[in-house]
Amino acid sequence: MTAHAQPTTGDVTDASHAQAVSYSAYRDVDEQARAFDGWSATYTQISGGVFHGTLSTVSLAGVRLLVEELDKVIYQQGAIAPDRLVIAVPLELEGHARLCGEKSGRDSLHVFSSVPQFEFYSPARHTLVNVEIQLQCLASEQTSLVAASLRAKALAPVIPLDADVAQNLRGLLRVAMAASTRSLQARPVDAEERERLLERTILYAISETLAVYPDTVGAGRERDVRQWILVKAVEEKLHDAATCPLSIAELCVELGVSRRTVQYAFNEALDLNPVAYLRAVRLNHVRRELRLGLSVTNAATKWGFLHLGSFASDYRRMFGELPSATVRRFAS
Repeated sequence: MTAHAQPTTGDVTDASHAQAVSYSAYRDVDEQARAFDGWSATYTQISGGVFHGTLSTVSLAGVRLLVEELDKVIYQQGAIAPDRLVIAVPLELEGHARLCGEKSGRDSLHVFSSVPQFEFYSPARHTLVNVEIQLQCLASEQTSLVAASLRAKALAPVIPLDADVAQNLRGLLRVAMAASTRSLQARPVDAEERERLLERTILYAISETLAVYPDTVGAGRERDVRQWILVKAVEEKLHDAATCPLSIAELCVELGVSRRTVQYAFNEALDLNPVAYLRAVRLNHVRRELRLGLSVTNAATKWGFLHLGSFASDYRRMFGELPSATVRRFAS
């Protein structure tokens, strides 16, 4: 972690046991993405302004509750380690999100481990409880069997729930997080017993929910992801500075589609203007180059920003600071 971009953290750990509670606050999306151990995640900030994010972690034996809060529109990409299941429950989700092209809302389960590579487009205000399950670390044979049955299911990325079911699941997770904090003050034997109880409670609650909503990849549910496929094709064009299109006109020629088609796809999939998206992704690339030590002029030019005055204004609107300020913060 760069010394000039340390997050604010607080940790409480029981030295005699695996259980721990931690909290970190971030002002940089890349720092927050790297905080997810075993996720290989990349975050791209889409909406403008100074980013504020937090990550709270409750660690049990084989279950971690990763509570993430974001205050900007973020496009997330990544992969979950193959030994883990990750099922997320929104605490707050204003508007809708997209996980692997499927529209989701506050009353949806988000199964990040359902695909080898996930893409998650989150709205400006979003708080998720990511329930991460590591089968080989579970505390009992009983919970291991429950987790194995979950792993055997071919789950869809998004599973809509009834509002009352989703609310009950949110309530249970809040209670579990509060109980985890209290158990750190207990004797080691009592703490271990409470940990086993919490682990079992969480796993059975998720298992029961999925039994009521047996929504699997093979269940034949129709998904309209045509717009998302085009959005994904656009996104794949933006990784290499040498070939990154600098305008929608250039992008349309490369993809062989009309401007109207691109506009409709972005409006339907992301509620976003493609011009704004293209600019935001390029600005994120510049920010990463500055973090790695490239000069402002070289980084901006590399990603197609030729008018440095306009670039600096766009950069400030996106990240809440001038590019020169970013250079100073990450200078060695």
